Amino acid sequence: MTHQPSKRIPTDSPATHGSTRELRADARRNRQRVLQTAQRLFAQEGLGVSLDEIARQSGVGPGTVHRHFPTKEALYLAVSIDQLEHLVAEGAALAATDDPAAVFTLLSHMMTNGAENSTVKSALTAAEFDLRIAAPEVAANLTGHVANLLDRARAAGTVREDITVDEVMALVAGTFAAIHHANAQASPTRSAHIGRIILDGLRPQSR
Repeated sequence: MTHQPSKRIPTDSPATHGSTRELRADARRNRQRVLQTAQRLFAQEGLGVSLDEIARQSGVGPGTVHRHFPTKEALYLAVSIDQLEHLVAEGAALAATDDPAAVFTLLSHMMTNGAENSTVKSALTAAEFDLRIAAPEVAANLTGHVANLLDRARAAGTVREDITVDEVMALVAGTFAAIHHANAQASPTRSAHIGRIILDGLRPQSR
């Protein structure tokens, strides 16, 4: 069986890039409005919602959406990267605090975000997209924040000493699968409960 490389969207699409610095201010605002609307509609109505409907509810013309996101897959990818960037910003903010348990806050929000965007993530997986390839810098930055917060928590004794950042990231990914298996994507209470069970496994065990 031959290896199939992860697919990539066209390199001239704005969705390929984690940064929108080259866009004009009004174009950036429109793009962000489209991403926020798309995330909400995908979570509420599924992936069948059309680009034209996303444009209508974003308050922009269909041409604006199609110009930024020529395909649904490009939009899925952009939504996921945008959410990663928000998590990176949160990780940076938590790193600036002295909270020894901040890693649990970040991981909890990563799990919640994954549950809320499970349909988009499933679509990317089915299309053989890998965010670590599509947005390597953003993915690396998020992992770096988790690693730093994990080191702080380990030094404070709030996490077990034998846990590594790779294992933590694997557990986060596994949480998405657990939430999907329990059909709890649409229930913030149930998905958060599953996340807490998994996070409890990172805490030092009482003897």
